[in-house]
Amino acid sequence: MRRFAFLLAIWAAATVCYGQGRFEACIMGGMNVCQVDGDDAGRYNYVGLRAGVGSSFVLDEGRGAGWRLDVELAYTQKGSRMAAGNGEIGLQYVEMGVLLAYDGGRWRLGAGVSPGVKVGCSVTFGGVADAGQEELYRRFDWFPLTVSARYLVTDHVGVMVRWQASMVSVYDGSGPYRFFHWNHGAFNRLLTFGLVYCL
Repeated sequence: MRRFAFLLAIWAAATVCYGQGRFEACIMGGMNVCQVDGDDAGRYNYVGLRAGVGSSFVLDEGRGAGWRLDVELAYTQKGSRMAAGNGEIGLQYVEMGVLLAYDGGRWRLGAGVSPGVKVGCSVTFGGVADAGQEELYRRFDWFPLTVSARYLVTDHVGVMVRWQASMVSVYDGSGPYRFFHWNHGAFNRLLTFGLVYCL
C-alpha cells in the first residue's frame, strides 16, 4: 500500500507541475487476458483486473490532432493458467506507464513502457501453493512494452484496448529468452479491454 501511495504522489506531482498548460485526467478500468511466456501453456487463459488513473499532456502547440504524453498509474493483475487446470501463476503489480500518443480527436494511439512493482504473487500446482516458485518472481517488471488504442464514444466516456509484453524476464528460474541469452526466464504478455472516463 505504501508503494501505491508513493507512486500516486509522483503521478499527482507530475500532473500539477506539467499540467499548467492543456492536460486531461482520466479514470480507467478493465480486464486483462494474460499469459506468461515460459510456462509451457502458451494460451491467453488467465483473466485479471486493471484499474487506475492517467494524465495526458499536450506536447505541441497545435489544436485538434497532435502529440501527447500519457502518464498512468494502475493496479494490474497478470498471470497464467497451466495445462488441464493443474497450475496457476497470479502476479499483481502497481504500474507507472509513460506513453507517447497521437491524438486524433476522439481516437488516440499510443506506445511506450509501463514499469511495474510487484505487490503480490501466488503460484499453485494442483491447488497447493509453491512458495519456492513464488520467490523466483522478481520484484520489478522493468520494461513492459505497451501499445494502446482508445476511442471516445461520448465527450467523456471511451473504450480502450492495449497489448503489453515484458521485454526483461520477470523470473529468476530457467526458461526461454528474449533478445539475449542472459535475459531468460518468463515474460508477461497480455491484452487489456476496458473503459475510460475523461474528466
